[in-house]
Amino acid sequence: MRYRIAVVSGLSMIPTLAPGERVLVRNDGPIVLGDIVVFKHEFQFDVKRVLRIESDGIFVQGDNYLVSDYSITYGLIPYHAVLGTVTYRIWPKPGHIKQV
Repeated sequence: MRYRIAVVSGLSMIPTLAPGERVLVRNDGPIVLGDIVVFKHEFQFDVKRVLRIESDGIFVQGDNYLVSDYSITYGLIPYHAVLGTVTYRIWPKPGHIKQV
């Protein structure tokens, strides 16, 4: 299993994830409905929740739908653009790890 660390920016995943929080991203394994994923969109990386899974990719949305761009804007996120699923939130304080 391979992991990466990502830093959340923006308000689209509040209340689940806040700006500045670090998350541990697993980049192997299946994507399951309801997972939080990190994916590449145009020139940036984004963090959103999986709403629908299709054979060609996934549809996503932020938990804070009032400020979130999502698959209505992005369209289908192809699987090759997904870097992985968020498995743990690592609080800004060292030693504080919480499963997402």
